[in-house]
Amino acid sequence: MSQIDQFLASLKRSLKAKNILYRDLAKALNLSESSVKRILSSKSLSLERLEEICRVADLSFSEVVKSANLEDGTQVYLLTDEQERALAENHRLLHYYMLLHDERTPQKIEKEYQINKAEAQKYLFQLDRLNLIELHPRDKVKFKRQGFLRFRRDGPIGRALFEQMKATYLMYDFKPEDFVRFTLIKISPSTLAKYKGKLEKLAMEMQEDSRFDTEHNAATVDAGVLMAYRPWTYSYMGAIKKKD
Repeated sequence: MSQIDQFLASLKRSLKAKNILYRDLAKALNLSESSVKRILSSKSLSLERLEEICRVADLSFSEVVKSANLEDGTQVYLLTDEQERALAENHRLLHYYMLLHDERTPQKIEKEYQINKAEAQKYLFQLDRLNLIELHPRDKVKFKRQGFLRFRRDGPIGRALFEQMKATYLMYDFKPEDFVRFTLIKISPSTLAKYKGKLEKLAMEMQEDSRFDTEHNAATVDAGVLMAYRPWTYSYMGAIKKKD
């Protein structure tokens, strides 16, 4: 993630910490909510607009910069083998952990999902013992680490999710309203590595926007986004053989 991306992510977190929503900024800045969201996702945010946002939110520019931790080149973190195994062995525990990770409180999960307080308490204690969260009085939850959670491809959860993705996501008749693009190219390893970095960055940007939408109760839909490349050619591209 670039320093600009980290700064914008820090700005969003700072607004959240002060319970300032899209509509609050929109009203103060005389803009629409959609315009505010676009501004907070745009790398062309002007210093004048930034100053306005900080003034409305009672934030200082230095506070946002410090929170961004610009020396940290990435905000991706992984779980340990023990943590992944424990989550992989109990799908309800894994789902509960991901709901917490999506900024839902235990109280909100109990209200919106089919889980009772006793089961929720058991999961909270288990996640605390696994050192995934800090459990505080009144079921207040603090995550041990901040950033983008990524499951290792060769880990217990990564393997299970990858198999499910192959079985159900790829074997799907994409509809016109869905988005799918496929291109076949010849490209050097160095250029491919460059685009891999861009895809990693795009994935983190989408996760940050997803988190921001959830925190601000925006209307959302569940969507799966797949970014992949591999050595491959269409079978019909071998219909005419090359000369020796």
